[in-house]
Amino acid sequence: MKQTVWLGFFLFWGALGLAQTQNPFSVGPALAVEPLIIAEQAQGPGREPERPAWDRLLLGPAPEGFRGLAISVRLLAWSVPWTLAGSTAGLLSDDPWQRSFWLTNSVWAAVNSGIALVGLLGPEPDKNTLRDLLYINAGLDVIYIAGGVFLALQPDARSQGAGWAIALQGAWLLLFDLFNALSLENP
Repeated sequence: MKQTVWLGFFLFWGALGLAQTQNPFSVGPALAVEPLIIAEQAQGPGREPERPAWDRLLLGPAPEGFRGLAISVRLLAWSVPWTLAGSTAGLLSDDPWQRSFWLTNSVWAAVNSGIALVGLLGPEPDKNTLRDLLYINAGLDVIYIAGGVFLALQPDARSQGAGWAIALQGAWLLLFDLFNALSLENP
């Protein structure tokens, strides 16, 4: 029962985050503390625009010129709690299915955290390159889901737990990647 509550919490949080990422009616822009200074408003020739506040990157529409950074921040916001909750629940569980499910979620999310950190530290990608990369990732996500379902159908409880964790993380990543790629289609 406890695991179902945790799973429901994380699914709700993830869905809420996706709903707020590009929705112009979300509360994200109202919560922004620092104003977004875009390239046209930057003073002086060749001056880089200032990085938006973290809450502006996390909530509301992704700021133009900082879309890759916003996607990385949002991926990190999903993956860090899953890493912590998954490792905690997995290490505390005696049930092989539960242990495998939570620890696989933890490892999967830790890898996503690493990917998000690379995005945070790297240069802002071109809009078209970022969109194409997200579509490639969406294709890989389908493979992850299929592999997870294959594992989930195995007779071993550990394989089943790991399989459902991979399918869950892959499904969320598929939605995340497609949503962000489609948002980059708009001019």
